[in-house]
Amino acid sequence: MELRQLKTFATIAKLGSFVQAADKLGYAQSTITNHIRIFENEMGVRLFERLGHRVILTDQGKSLLPYAEQVIKLTSEMTKIVANPDIPQGTLTIGTNESLGTYRLPELLQEYRRVYMEVEIILKFVNCDAICDDIRQNKIDVGVIINNKVWEKDIIVEDISREQMLFLAASNHPLAKKKRVKTSDLVETCVILTEPGCSYRSTIQKIFEDLRIIPQSILEASSIETIKQLIMHGLGISMLPRFTVEKELNEGRIYTIGWDEPIPNYAVQVLYHKDKWISPTLNAFLNMMRNSYWDVESKNKIRR
Repeated sequence: MELRQLKTFATIAKLGSFVQAADKLGYAQSTITNHIRIFENEMGVRLFERLGHRVILTDQGKSLLPYAEQVIKLTSEMTKIVANPDIPQGTLTIGTNESLGTYRLPELLQEYRRVYMEVEIILKFVNCDAICDDIRQNKIDVGVIINNKVWEKDIIVEDISREQMLFLAASNHPLAKKKRVKTSDLVETCVILTEPGCSYRSTIQKIFEDLRIIPQSILEASSIETIKQLIMHGLGISMLPRFTVEKELNEGRIYTIGWDEPIPNYAVQVLYHKDKWISPTLNAFLNMMRNSYWDVESKNKIRR
């Protein structure tokens, strides 16, 4: 089959008329009829019922129409890309974690869509432990994570900003009232952890293991918003990036625990495969990330 036959088929299905389809496509009616005859012979089915002046799709025609439309659409997109190789277009698939996808990326993606309206953006929440494998399998074009420095031979990693991590509690939590919280104080509290595979969880667990701390109890939640609610209801303490709780800190609903041990700061990092073709679409996103305001903002907050 040929593309012109698919276009003829889809146009007749839309207009319900051979005559109108011939006029729209600029063909003679005999050419339109020949396109459909050849297509029907190749498919081995009747595509249209001709009832008087009406042309109606058969059941087989209805089944084939979505596929024909998809082929026409993809061919059109392919032609555009070839005709405009330097213009961002097509699809960009971004893998990130919940905190960045909720608090950091929306504003940047809004600006990206404003400038590059032809690009379809797919945002996937990916566990930090799985991000590199998804990049290797080409499930995502680029990853944006907050974590300790990632070192992988086949993955290019660019630091975007440093982010301050905080131990947090409700305003009425016993630890929030202490000027300095000692290691022994953590034994008497509940610790709220993110889901397995999340960088925040592994950091807290390493801190506790290194200091040989066994908390009184543990709560686990997969959502940052849920963790914040658990903290504010006094159910335990947790560790999160400052930017996820900025609003609650300003309102006094969540307090920073004055712990007397160092808390590691994380880096927001952009990851992509070393052999990945840096298309105009991907390159435009990388440049926006590199020029984001986060770095200055995060440095100022860490300095305070």
